[in-house]
Amino acid sequence: MLSALRPASSREAAAEAERLVAWLRLPAIALLALGQGLPHPNRHDTAFLIALVVFSAWSAAMLAWVYLRPVSERLALLATAVDIAAISVLALLSGGAFSHARLAFFLVPVAVAFRFRASVTAAAAIVTTSAYVIQAVAHPARNAPQAGRFIATQAGFIAWVGLACALLSLLLGRRTEEVSRLADERSRLLADALEAEQRERRSLAESLHDHALQNLLSARHELQEAAEWNEHPAIARADTAVAETVERLRDAVFELHPYVLEEAGLPAALRSAAQQAAARGNFVLELDLRYNRRHPREPLLFSAARELLSNVVEHADASRVTVTLVEGAGELELAVEDDGRGFPPERLDERLAEGHVGLASQRVRLEAAGGSLRVISAPGAGTLVAIRVPA
Repeated sequence: MLSALRPASSREAAAEAERLVAWLRLPAIALLALGQGLPHPNRHDTAFLIALVVFSAWSAAMLAWVYLRPVSERLALLATAVDIAAISVLALLSGGAFSHARLAFFLVPVAVAFRFRASVTAAAAIVTTSAYVIQAVAHPARNAPQAGRFIATQAGFIAWVGLACALLSLLLGRRTEEVSRLADERSRLLADALEAEQRERRSLAESLHDHALQNLLSARHELQEAAEWNEHPAIARADTAVAETVERLRDAVFELHPYVLEEAGLPAALRSAAQQAAARGNFVLELDLRYNRRHPREPLLFSAARELLSNVVEHADASRVTVTLVEGAGELELAVEDDGRGFPPERLDERLAEGHVGLASQRVRLEAAGGSLRVISAPGAGTLVAIRVPA
């Protein structure tokens, strides 16, 4: 499941990088404007301000775009090219090699390194260094004393920063790939563990149903036949005890492996589990189960739902509980909400430290499967737990 989500995760990571770069442009523009007030040779203030306004408008548009529209690699490359061109023009209009705007050239390889693509970072560093040299040579200030040495030194610094960013991008990219590999491996191990757990639970449930439960039912049948011939109170008491044991055993079999989940699907299993919890917890139950398909993570969702309902019964002291199962925006969402006593959010960590790992283990399982578990609660305000998995 996690590997199936990898493209979407990569797109989100790319979008996050572009958002960071878009925000970084804004203070850079402010620094460019501030630096223009310093003395520069052969400056063109009017043209510089016009170019700065155009670049600011472009930066604002990019900032809006990366939050409102999808981000592609082509857009990222275009944005980098525009950044280099804009910085070159601003430097050319404000002093060439000696312009304080030249310092903005150092920002380009740093910003590109956020994309974790060493080759792209190296290419951006080469283009940025070349752009600095070209605009510096094209500016009249190239004829100033020691201008050639100054240009070479600045170009060397830009190239060095670019190389460092490329190496950093390479290192971070490798570490990201390693983390991704470990996450995939963790997901596979979890899937294997869950599958093994389900097999064991199914096997134990079948054994209890086919042997222990059937033997008890046979014993109860014999007791009922004996009661027809002998009305001794001990027989009635034995029949009552066997009947209670049968019901408890049926509940245990359902807990181990709910056949209704396998046969009828998640909504039917949730309805059955929620109704049993409502009977134990003596609360009013509201169900909103709007999902009629099958889902590969039904056992995981059902296990989490049972844990949440059990917590409501044991701790919430609720009078009304709502269980919701809906699909939307490419996700399947399961929510359990109660109007009980609630608790401070930090109490979750305390309960984990005390050894109550039920909810924490469900969170780990869901996150490893590409989902999420979110808890909203406060003392006296009830609790809402929302679970999301890819649909």
